[in-house]
Amino acid sequence: MSNNSSILRPYLTLPGATGMPDLQKELANMPAEQQHRFESSGEFIRRLAARITKWRAALPEDEEPAIYALMSNGDAVAVESIGEDGHSSVVVEGRLDGLSCMFISHQSSFQVVCYTRKIEQVDDEPKPRRKIGFHVGGEELEA
Repeated sequence: MSNNSSILRPYLTLPGATGMPDLQKELANMPAEQQHRFESSGEFIRRLAARITKWRAALPEDEEPAIYALMSNGDAVAVESIGEDGHSSVVVEGRLDGLSCMFISHQSSFQVVCYTRKIEQVDDEPKPRRKIGFHVGGEELEA
């Protein structure tokens, strides 16, 4: 896998620098409006969608990414779609214990775990890869 497609590659880069940039320094030099957007739940979701898309492209054909949103009580919601809810909240539609649910969280306490799973076989044919929906500013991104 090339370094440009790595899911570990930082979303902010500095010419001639390696590793992760000093985000505190970057934010201090950013205009307030740009900093406000960078800190938004919408930007978080865009970056998550981009990371999942890169990750999916590097997976074997029989695997796909899956995301769980972790709740404070230890339960995990299997994410089917994730979107912004105002500037700083995230809304997840998914499944909890096999039942449809909606989970809303402030982004500061929102945690996800991403993993890969094998694509199920049906009649000796693989099921189509499941897409995860990402919703930002009225736009739908799929990863």
